[in-house]
Amino acid sequence: MIAMVNYAQIEKDIKNYAKEETRFLPVLANATAEIMTNVPGVNWVGFYLADDKGLFLGPFQGKPSIPRIPAGKGICALAAKKNDMVYVSDVHDNPDYIPVDPATDCEVVFPLRSNKKVIGMLVIDSPILNRFSIVDRDNLRRIAALIEKSVDFSPITGEVSAAVPKKSDTKEKGNSMPFELWLYAIKGLAQTYEMVEPIYSQLSEQEKKALKAEYEKSN
Repeated sequence: MIAMVNYAQIEKDIKNYAKEETRFLPVLANATAEIMTNVPGVNWVGFYLADDKGLFLGPFQGKPSIPRIPAGKGICALAAKKNDMVYVSDVHDNPDYIPVDPATDCEVVFPLRSNKKVIGMLVIDSPILNRFSIVDRDNLRRIAALIEKSVDFSPITGEVSAAVPKKSDTKEKGNSMPFELWLYAIKGLAQTYEMVEPIYSQLSEQEKKALKAEYEKSN
């Protein structure tokens, strides 16, 4: 019998990693380790990231994998086409599966999106047929969604990531934090909301005035 998984703790840990650093490599690397360490019956966990030629290998845990998946190939292509999870309970019966580890019997793939575009895949393999129950899939889907919202994918997409706060976001949410603090964060001096206020409190009065002037000039 497969042991129960504390998915809530995995989510909490990934969220904490993303608070410290939003860039995609550290968060994705830690996410693979969290899943591999805490979800039993798994032999490969990793990310494939999109470019104009298809998908290239990102952070992973498990045996070495193919460095590139051409566009339109594999289970990842099905997930991209559906823009949704694809679950293959027995990979040996699926002609779209690209074999990597001969021990793999089961695979689940979750698309990752940025600004509504698919920019990568979370892939999880198991040597156990039909390993992932509905409960497992629902929890892993939430983890994929958390990664989407928490990670700055802009180095890959060239677009502003949903994980980076925007001026309009602060107004829509009624945030009480002065916009000059957000300006400070957006300029790259802080990675997360929680880091902004402590940094601001350490500024000299001259630096605070300069930020205030910059904010007023932009409005």
